Amino acid sequence: MNVLIVAKTRVGGAVCVGALDAHGSSLRLYEPNWSFPPSNSPYQVGQLWDMSLVSRPTTQPPHVEDVAVTKAKHVGQVPNLTAHLRQRITPWTGGVAALFEGKLGFTSNGRGYVEEPNLPSRSTWFWTPDRELQRATIGGKVYYRSGGQEISYVGVDQPIATIPANALVRVSLARWWRPPDADPSFPVRCYLQLSGWYL
Repeated sequence: MNVLIVAKTRVGGAVCVGALDAHGSSLRLYEPNWSFPPSNSPYQVGQLWDMSLVSRPTTQPPHVEDVAVTKAKHVGQVPNLTAHLRQRITPWTGGVAALFEGKLGFTSNGRGYVEEPNLPSRSTWFWTPDRELQRATIGGKVYYRSGGQEISYVGVDQPIATIPANALVRVSLARWWRPPDADPSFPVRCYLQLSGWYL
């Protein structure tokens, strides 16, 4: 199956690779042993690969996109990725609250998350924000601000100062997590992330 690489994000010393299959469905690529690809993975955004894929036997929503790559051959490069995507996918539009089927909650500092039982049907997709997103660095981490809301940036590319309104961006939900020093009664959540843009 032809697979288009659309995003790479940092996960410790490895990378999380986002892709679209030939039908326009989101994929998250893993090694055959279900580990994340190494940081020197050959996959680059905009590349086309011919892949043999195996779906994860059991999934925990909203992370339903996981596939293991058992065979891969690089077959080409999309010359204009932004135009290619806009012709083939229908992004979410509007403000941050519209993302993930409107099921985001927000912390007191405006960071989006989902928690059970109010889960969306997917954990990755594309978005065209209705206002520009401004870069901010807080505690050594990069975020993009939209009004009073902040989205953690986890991509591998150098963060740009401003993502224009109506630009195409990719958002995702992190794996289930709660602060290690939190009370055991604190809910486990999947936090909103921004992994890249297509200008």
